[in-house]
Amino acid sequence: MSRKNYLRDMPSCKRTEQKHISSYREYLQAGLAFLRKPKTRFDLRDRSMLVLLLVLVIILLQKVVEYFSN
Repeated sequence: MSRKNYLRDMPSCKRTEQKHISSYREYLQAGLAFLRKPKTRFDLRDRSMLVLLLVLVIILLQKVVEYFSN
């Protein structure tokens, strides 16, 4: 005679997941991996927007420094 619900008798698996603390080095490596490997046109679009945002921030910082130096 076989049982229909044999999974009910198995002990439950209680996972105690420990939180992995990411270091700045891992974030840097992940960012560099993202920049090295474009996979879709959306990745290229996101990267171009990132470059434009960085250029805009640099220009704004130059304007702020110029304003305060006068």
